[in-house]
Amino acid sequence: MRFAAPEYLWGLLLLPLLILVLWLALALRRRALARFAGDPDFVARFSGEVSGHRRFAKALLVFAALTCGILALARPQWGTRMEPIRGAGVDVVVAVDTSLSMAAEDLAPSRFEFARHAVGDLMSKLGGNRIALVTFAGEASLVCPLTPDGSAVGLLLDSIDIERVQVPGTSLASALRVAIRAFGEDPGDDRGRALVLFTDGEDHLGALEGAREQLEAEGIVVFSVGVGTERGAPIPLYDSRGELAGYKKDREERVVTTRLDATALSQLADASDGEYFQASPAGDEIDDIARALNGLEQGETAMMLRRRYEDRFQWPLAAGLLLLLVETLIGDRKRSAVRRAVSSEGAR
Repeated sequence: MRFAAPEYLWGLLLLPLLILVLWLALALRRRALARFAGDPDFVARFSGEVSGHRRFAKALLVFAALTCGILALARPQWGTRMEPIRGAGVDVVVAVDTSLSMAAEDLAPSRFEFARHAVGDLMSKLGGNRIALVTFAGEASLVCPLTPDGSAVGLLLDSIDIERVQVPGTSLASALRVAIRAFGEDPGDDRGRALVLFTDGEDHLGALEGAREQLEAEGIVVFSVGVGTERGAPIPLYDSRGELAGYKKDREERVVTTRLDATALSQLADASDGEYFQASPAGDEIDDIARALNGLEQGETAMMLRRRYEDRFQWPLAAGLLLLLVETLIGDRKRSAVRRAVSSEGAR
């Protein structure tokens, strides 16, 4: 069993306070009765008409009903069922640069870790959209095809890392081609399609022009995020134990400095009516990208099943109402007092 609104359970802590308040009110009532009656014999006579046991039972019923009411507000749930859902959204391919230059630390803790965190933040704001994940360095690969299941993409996002051994360099053109294939055939419903690119912009293999033209022909909007700084930083190298072993050097044994190429990324975004963003520690650009994506043409997403918990608040609510009904049917006068009252009415 679980509660959909567990914050209401704090109300149970107020019940002991309510008991204390009622006890004080009862004590004050007795004192007022004693002052009104004056004679102790009259007080005993008045008090003898009322059954203490019945009043105690009525109070217990009221408190039990209040407890049931609080439990109903907390919405207890047990049992589940699978519910088919459909939504409206856009198709988004997120491409993450995993080349060695992304290990640079001009954005803490590194360009790659910064980008991975930013992608996770973006996906949390894209509920209802289909998302695919692409990684690229010297060549690109489709890590996850388009899916409305954001949690599955998140798990795969956590598993990616910088490609230190495979094809060296960075090929933006390869990333664009794989992203285009990830969208599949034209959906035919005018749903928006967007590529969100997280990279430092370094492109060692060229051939961008053809991929850019294909993006325009397919109507894919590109939002590029420049991860890094124009000042640049050296590329750290780590050994098998994860300890810093030095920095990458060129053929002349000079330390290589990797710098953000904002110009190429800006041109790529402008050519597709998209927008270029500079990655920042505040992460405001992620909110801007999410708003831009949600502003694209929405189309119906594929049907998926969602586990839904069954609400059972009706049971404690019904029990509380029944307890209140029973409380109203129970009188607080003693049976002997009731019989005397009935006899006196008959004598009249």
